[in-house]
Amino acid sequence: MTDQSSSVSNQLTADYLVIGAGAMGMAFVDEILSGDLTATVVLVDRYAGPGGHWRRSYPFVSLHQPAAFYGVNSENLGSGGKSLASGLEVVAYFQRVLERHVASGRLKFFPHCEYVATAELNSDFTSTVTGEKYSVDVKRKLVDATYMKVEVPSMRPPPYRVTHGLEVVPPNGLADISSPYEQYVVVGAGKTGMDAVLYLLGLGLAPDLITWIMPNDAWLLDRGNIHPDGLLLSLGKQQEAMAKSETLQALLLNLEADGMLMRIDESVWAEKYRCATVNREELALLRSVKNVVRAGRVVSIEEGQVLLEKGSFNVPKQTLFVDCTANGLSNRPIVPVFSAQKITLQSVSMCQQVYSASLIAHVETAFSDLGMQNKLCRVTPHPETIDDYLYAVGIGAMNNASWGKHFPKWVRNARLSFRSHIPTWRLFMKIPHMTKLAPLVAKNLQTISQQRALEKTPAENPERQSEGD
Repeated sequence: MTDQSSSVSNQLTADYLVIGAGAMGMAFVDEILSGDLTATVVLVDRYAGPGGHWRRSYPFVSLHQPAAFYGVNSENLGSGGKSLASGLEVVAYFQRVLERHVASGRLKFFPHCEYVATAELNSDFTSTVTGEKYSVDVKRKLVDATYMKVEVPSMRPPPYRVTHGLEVVPPNGLADISSPYEQYVVVGAGKTGMDAVLYLLGLGLAPDLITWIMPNDAWLLDRGNIHPDGLLLSLGKQQEAMAKSETLQALLLNLEADGMLMRIDESVWAEKYRCATVNREELALLRSVKNVVRAGRVVSIEEGQVLLEKGSFNVPKQTLFVDCTANGLSNRPIVPVFSAQKITLQSVSMCQQVYSASLIAHVETAFSDLGMQNKLCRVTPHPETIDDYLYAVGIGAMNNASWGKHFPKWVRNARLSFRSHIPTWRLFMKIPHMTKLAPLVAKNLQTISQQRALEKTPAENPERQSEGD
């Protein structure tokens, strides 16, 4: 590469410049191009193709929710229904969607390119292969599809000290095991940690050879309830639990009693909620691992010893450490989704990122008033704690009411929407009962929120966005 080639500027023109071809970026682009047949898009990503973190995930990864409502609105993923498509299937799916839209002539895709945000909004990006620079004349909006900062362990080194020579691998490394170890230590209790434990058990490893470092316990969703045929029943049970619960503890326990939530250890109160899903069979396997260390996060891994925030434990020399600590979807600060020149993709439906991105795209095409757009897209940050869950439920209720009022037909027909998978006649039969419970649900949620606010110090209770933001 010469200095002359690196200074070449390629001028492009498009209605939208979308930064990031991950799942949210693809869902947004698909809906924009499907909803506005005149729209043009320039899509930029640092990887060789679309799919974002799916391209860096461990080879045994699969969807954690049914394929029926994952991907993009315009095309089914795999066999749909309850199917949990593999990571390879997901990457291939996004590649097909991309190629179809590129073939339309309204989408231009630039892989291996880096966009660097600046204080002033810019529309320039650079190829990481050739060094060529590109500038886009953006007619409508710049779209940041990277704000959620999805991260998997293979994308960064462990966030704790590791003595040189010790074997610490991301979950990807489990696929390359060529000889047995005396002990396997899984670091992290999120969904990635659960997947790593299940993978090792699935290979026939005895549970007592696994040590699981679990800094926090979390409430888990039973995947058996999250499928097209069971959605209405699940929504009904959730509302009934809220209608009879006047404290957050009672709500969580009632949801657990109804089979909506689960814990790995029912004797340990869970303070986290990250929308992680497992089925009952997987839960039983996870519970078979008895060497669970609850002593906070790892501080350092040293020869023969692991130091944690609240203790330490010894390990054999031949130990494989599996780092599963990346926070796949972190709880990011709320910023307005819509501004005069920019759209920042965030979740507006709890734990439904691709549906959120497609809905934001629909609002962009169907509404022109900035205030109205943001009112329709109140942000529900990805939850990390039980208080985040409570907050997201409240915002979610307001969002769903707004969507039902302003664009019910789109919500009804969008493949990524839960409602599109519920037969209309069943929904109509359930509405009277849910309407009857609604005032009590609203009253209890408000009471619980006030209780939790009083229990927390100002530092523990950061201000969230209000209904009018």
